[in-house]
Amino acid sequence: MTTEFHFSPRANRASDIAWMPWSEEAFSRAQREEKAVLLSISAVWCHWCHVMDETSYSDPEIIAAINRDFVPVRIDNDERPDINARYNMGGWPTTVFLAADGTTITGATYLAPPQMQRALAEIARFYREQREGIAARAVELRSRSGSYEAGTVADLNQNVVAHVVDEIAAGYDAEYGGFGEAPKFPQPEMLELLLAQWRYTGEHRLYEMVARTLREMSRGGMYDHVEGGFFRYSTTRDWSVPHFEKMAEDHGGLLRVLAQLMLWAPTGDTRATLQSALRYVQTVLLDPATHFFAGSQDADEEYFALPMDERRKRTAPFVDRRAYTNWNAGLAGAFAWASLALDDDTLAAHGAATLDALHERMSDPEGLLYHVLAPDEAPRVRGLLGDQVAYVRALLDLHEATGEARFIQRAAAHADRIVERFGAPDGGVYDHAGIEATLGRLDVPDRPVVENGLFAEAMLRLAAMTAEPRFRTAAERTLALYVRSFAAAGSFASTYVRAVQRYLAPEVTIKVTGSVDETGDFREAARRLPTPFASVRTLDRAGAREAGLPGSPCPAAYVCVGTLCGAPIPSAAELRDAYDLLAPSETPGGVSP
Repeated sequence: MTTEFHFSPRANRASDIAWMPWSEEAFSRAQREEKAVLLSISAVWCHWCHVMDETSYSDPEIIAAINRDFVPVRIDNDERPDINARYNMGGWPTTVFLAADGTTITGATYLAPPQMQRALAEIARFYREQREGIAARAVELRSRSGSYEAGTVADLNQNVVAHVVDEIAAGYDAEYGGFGEAPKFPQPEMLELLLAQWRYTGEHRLYEMVARTLREMSRGGMYDHVEGGFFRYSTTRDWSVPHFEKMAEDHGGLLRVLAQLMLWAPTGDTRATLQSALRYVQTVLLDPATHFFAGSQDADEEYFALPMDERRKRTAPFVDRRAYTNWNAGLAGAFAWASLALDDDTLAAHGAATLDALHERMSDPEGLLYHVLAPDEAPRVRGLLGDQVAYVRALLDLHEATGEARFIQRAAAHADRIVERFGAPDGGVYDHAGIEATLGRLDVPDRPVVENGLFAEAMLRLAAMTAEPRFRTAAERTLALYVRSFAAAGSFASTYVRAVQRYLAPEVTIKVTGSVDETGDFREAARRLPTPFASVRTLDRAGAREAGLPGSPCPAAYVCVGTLCGAPIPSAAELRDAYDLLAPSETPGGVSP
């Protein structure tokens, strides 16, 4: 009986299927036995994955047909996002049939037993009769994959930003907040783009979209009003009926947006939601012994409908204690923002401890980060881009919040490793470094716009904070790659557009000199300036001398636009006035808190 896979916690027979991991052995067996591969992409938190385990994958006839006619392969979406990105059929579970070389034949999401029985019979027959045609089509598809019609940085302008922002705004639901009809997802990267654009341009409608969306989410069924925390998404337009999973990934993004909203436009409601969500994450997801956050908490509609006194009598829904690098980095960065928004240094300390734990326990032999760490196991899955980019972004967040030198030093070193191991010859970065076996469609180069947008923005921040031009060059080559294709990504281009706006904005850096302990007020004041694109660099006295800044007064701050720095500012209270003297004509119209 298989033990390495996650199945529904309720009674089922899914483990009677002879599942194999994604491996050379599985695809070799499919070639040898001339069978198609049945790939099941599941997740430990996924309600309909559990239902499929309990229904289709527990049906004796289906179990027999799969074991007889297919090579069954099962992966966890959270553990292998690179495989999911290439094969997902629109949700979870994904049920996809592959040729023995990994070419997709067909697929779907949830298949009820009658549908599954028909699919198994038809695909088995089709594969026996059409193997040669499938192989020829695979060669043709691979020859057309991975190419981009890159532009140049000269093509980058405000029209790029306006196109995506206007498209997002056109889908805004003015009655209930959020975007589009049901189902509704939080989409924190999109919210962060709108918030940044409001902060940069002063366009109040963009603030209203973010504020109303978060307010409606936190007041409705999308939020757990007993234990705190957001559910994964709403099945209804008015946020009233959620899917009850709680995800570390979502909380990283939503806490970040809530903290920015609290920092720049504080309200009692925003503060209460931010504090409540932080309590949930710290109480349920955070392991204080390891400083890692768990990946998710299972859905349990009955449990989450109970009041607190009744919940205490029940066993809480299962918490997946596997730690994922990208999600842990996202939460660490969000805690850095929350520490500034709530003036709570303990939150930054939590974020710092998580990043230190990633550095110490998740580094691989090449200096990159592993993706997943399960309790009492060694870390697994090497060389995924999303982990590396999220880590660099969080390191920059923590340096800006705390001033600690180790974070900026690690960020610069890790950025160089990303360019070296993931960089594409014509710009941008691939989604994996080819360290894990490139089976199936993993050998098709992929440069996802979401991660490349995050990478470009991180490189621009690093360039401003370190004055190292190689980081800006890496950002420029990435931004140019998508300038003719970004529109096809729709709202998924939010991270890219945020990076474009940062690139087009003046490069503003607040350089703070002095010890970490004596410069905290300067860092907080810098984050309240009327632009979301100012970077904050803290330099001790030696570092200040190396950067060519005066040794006195100290502590002090300098507003730098490009390579031009103003006079030393001896107190945090004077930072805004100094900024206005240097930068007022450079921005479309920022917003003061």
